Amino acid sequence: MSGLSTYEKPRIWRYQPIKQLTIPSTSSGGRNNQGRIVTFHRGGGHKKRFRVIDFRRRFIGVPATVIRLERDTVRGTPLVLLAYANGVLSYILGVKDLKYSAIISSGPYAQISPGCATTFKRIPIGQVVCNIENKIGMGGTFIHSAGTKAQILRKTKKFAILKLPSGELRAFNQKAYATIGALEQASPFFHAMRKAGANRWLGNRPIVRGVAQNPIDHPHGGGEGKTSGGRPSCSPWGILTKGLKTRSPRKSFVHIIRTRHKKYV
Repeated sequence: MSGLSTYEKPRIWRYQPIKQLTIPSTSSGGRNNQGRIVTFHRGGGHKKRFRVIDFRRRFIGVPATVIRLERDTVRGTPLVLLAYANGVLSYILGVKDLKYSAIISSGPYAQISPGCATTFKRIPIGQVVCNIENKIGMGGTFIHSAGTKAQILRKTKKFAILKLPSGELRAFNQKAYATIGALEQASPFFHAMRKAGANRWLGNRPIVRGVAQNPIDHPHGGGEGKTSGGRPSCSPWGILTKGLKTRSPRKSFVHIIRTRHKKYV
């Protein structure tokens, strides 16, 4: 990698990850702690390992060099492998315009450039960010999906007001961390399933329509001949599936300036 220019177009690493930075993936098969199936159509699948991602950017003030861009098998966003000056390797989410051999860092005095992580207090208004902390020290929990970004619209004495991809305006503490730049687009290696077994390798089981089941198995089941269900579309447990808001009312809405459900003005 040392011979690559910092302006060369990055190539995505498609081979094995660093094994020390992975953990074995455990699958529940859609079952809860009582062994009951609570999510249908899951089970099986090929054995996988998860890459451990540093959402907290724990090495404050230590410069890191970009080694390569990797494709992750369990997420759309490509990952970036970093080599810190203290000899530690780490994965972070891939950010657009982050070049090979680039030097990035994190901390309250990090520079404002793609891939660097710093507090909202230092990030200028209008800057695009990702991997945003909701609680100080917790690590990034917002803006993880491929191709997404948030923009800083204004600041108050204590908060930074951001526009999220959903259109929601939300306030974040100015001491919270965020990564500069927008996330990379989804990996270009996705392809159509050529046989049913390919879907089983991913851990997906066959889907049966509710109207084709028995009344004991699904609210749409039963009836003579082909029926359309006879009631609004719902889950096997009777929860409406079209238009029902499922966001928990117990969540704190104190930091939401404008909800995502309102039309743009």
